[in-house]
Amino acid sequence: MANIYDLTGSFLALWNLLDEGELSDEVLAEVFENTKEELTFKLEGYCKFIKNCQSDIAGLKAEEKRLYDRRKALENTIERAKNAMKNAMTAAGENNLPCGTFKVSISNNPPKVVIDDPYIENIPARYLTTPEPEINRALILEDFKNDGLIPDLEGIAHIETGTHINIK
Repeated sequence: MANIYDLTGSFLALWNLLDEGELSDEVLAEVFENTKEELTFKLEGYCKFIKNCQSDIAGLKAEEKRLYDRRKALENTIERAKNAMKNAMTAAGENNLPCGTFKVSISNNPPKVVIDDPYIENIPARYLTTPEPEINRALILEDFKNDGLIPDLEGIAHIETGTHINIK
């Protein structure tokens, strides 16, 4: 049995022969009908294949969502556990504790710029990058580190430093 590409070629060849007048209408109708039957059989197979793939895709999407939800739940559990550890260590006045095969410590996060004013028009041009204006947080952080409080940014941005837990 021919594959779908061969059948497509057969149909094109039949039409060309008809255009050139080399086939009678009766012969063309018979060959066309046989080729058409074979084509409908092939197309049905393709339809079944596509429906099967679509069903697999739907199942995979559902599984992706289930796995994503499971991953997010585990990430949230870890975050809650780390916060509980940090709170307990802070309450105990400890920054470093050996815990069996682990060493738990509280460290400062690197400073990050927090933009208080969401309107980019209020940010001085020096802190914007092109082609589309963006806030250059690295430059703001550098200026805060070097110069302290910057009058241009008062009420617009400030520096925050948080903490995180290390497990080694």
